Amino acid sequence: MHAIYDELGGSDGVRTAVAVMYHRVVADPELAPWFEGIDVDRLQAHQRAFLAAAFGGPQVFSGRSIGEAHHGMAITDAAFDRVVASLMTALADLGVAKEAVGAVGERLEDLRADIVTA
Repeated sequence: MHAIYDELGGSDGVRTAVAVMYHRVVADPELAPWFEGIDVDRLQAHQRAFLAAAFGGPQVFSGRSIGEAHHGMAITDAAFDRVVASLMTALADLGVAKEAVGAVGERLEDLRADIVTA
């Protein structure tokens, strides 16, 4: 069985999906406030490493835990849903198989309790 990472297109696929997702979320008026004053390029690098590790790719992520990284940010369920939807839409738009997109959504849903704080 192939890792989800491979189904996403490996490093290039994850890089493109993360770039598309962040382009959308920073332009989204409901999400933009969470990204004000944030180094989005650095954030994208962390996101690529995290997603690669989470989906069976290279284990190079060495950042804070997901809970620590989002602590005190007052992230709502609605904001979480919008970011996840942005990533899933980006993956689908890039031609990732529906099953792989669904698997990504399931994995991210498992992280909701660590990210949502409001």
